Amino acid sequence: MKKIILLLLAAVALASCKTSEEIPFVEMKNYFFRNDANIPEDIRIDSREEFDSLFGSAAFMGQGGEPTPVDFSREIVLAVVNPVTDVATDLDPVSVVRKGNTLVFTCKETTGDKQTWTMQPVLLVKVDRSNDPGAARVEKIK
Repeated sequence: MKKIILLLLAAVALASCKTSEEIPFVEMKNYFFRNDANIPEDIRIDSREEFDSLFGSAAFMGQGGEPTPVDFSREIVLAVVNPVTDVATDLDPVSVVRKGNTLVFTCKETTGDKQTWTMQPVLLVKVDRSNDPGAARVEKIK
């Protein structure tokens, strides 16, 4: 009987030691980084005021032309902003995972040829505020 109880306790302990949890996210479209803002050190944005001080909307006519809406009472934004570059650069979301008390946002960075103009790569995703442990960081993969 003691062995069964010990095995049961060990199984419960292992099951509760879940080290990471996949978090659903939505990629946000049609925003640009403001040229009068500094690249934020923290990728986590949890208020409309902070978001609007960093990003502007880039709406265009036609289907899919509206910026992705965000409700800061229910959602937070994770933002990856690269420096201005003349190299073609794409940022694509891979995953958002909760590891302990931190959200880890993994994105893929793909670089291409040198261009005759400059760009500032930006990647924004929103996640439900209920999944927010209060800290976030980005991991870029090539």
